[in-house]
Amino acid sequence: MSDQALAGVLAGCTEEVLEQMFFVRPFDDDPNSSDSPSCPHLMAEVDFTGEPSGHLMLSLSSRAARSIAADFLAEDERVLSEQQIGEVVCELANIICGSVLTRVESRTLFRLASPKLVSVGLQPLSHSAAVQSLNLWNGNLTVAISTESPICPAATKSAF
Repeated sequence: MSDQALAGVLAGCTEEVLEQMFFVRPFDDDPNSSDSPSCPHLMAEVDFTGEPSGHLMLSLSSRAARSIAADFLAEDERVLSEQQIGEVVCELANIICGSVLTRVESRTLFRLASPKLVSVGLQPLSHSAAVQSLNLWNGNLTVAISTESPICPAATKSAF
């Protein structure tokens, strides 16, 4: 599978998970909904092993993270702890990762590590095989997945 095809799967899975599990619908390129890179973000990482192994990273603006956590937990934003918000961000990364891997390698068994919050800048996201950035009504979300080897290597070979 090409990086471009993987990016398409990542985009579809991310939007589907946001809409179905977190009740959030991304906006089309609305510059007013974006946060600048200097705005606080929460980052989560999910490592996975299988054929291929790799990791998924998710960066979510703090404002959007708080709102999404409140919706997901059916709580008022003001009563949420930072730990609860972080756990929801980790769960979002975990669900997206599982969804992507199931779509691109449905016959492969993957082991997903527990998602964890990380304190890394956005630079690692730009070196990934596939990156998806979405504008939300109250911030932005970027998801990136990279693998140690190509996903579905047989699918990238020509039939001729």
